[in-house]
Amino acid sequence: MNKFKLKNFKFESIVEDKNQGILRVFESEKIPFSIERVFTVVNALGGSKRGQHAHKICNQLLCCVSGKIELICDNGFQKINKLLLPENEGVLIQKGIWAEQNYLEDNSVLIVFCDQPYDEDDYIRDYSKFLEWKNK
Repeated sequence: MNKFKLKNFKFESIVEDKNQGILRVFESEKIPFSIERVFTVVNALGGSKRGQHAHKICNQLLCCVSGKIELICDNGFQKINKLLLPENEGVLIQKGIWAEQNYLEDNSVLIVFCDQPYDEDDYIRDYSKFLEWKNK
């Protein structure tokens, strides 16, 4: 059995005046790889689902900056569910892990840091093909 754990990363949150919001600080030395790409998912509606793929070579660090997002990770043998909240924790999704995100609240926002530029050939978008790829 190939058990796995999700690795969490802490990021600083600064609150000077709670009425002005929270400043989240993402410094490159706290991210476990060189950043090649950053993207956000914004204005997601509660009940929507994203992700539903794995990467062959790309590692990603996911952080919720607003709302609530359920992260589901699967290594082909075990699934892990993690609730992402806009406090100060990011989750590393290593290559070869199937990941899905369920947006639990309207206007949830996710920021994703990647160690690879976009490459469609890096994606495995069919779960049965993911399982075949894992068992090679």
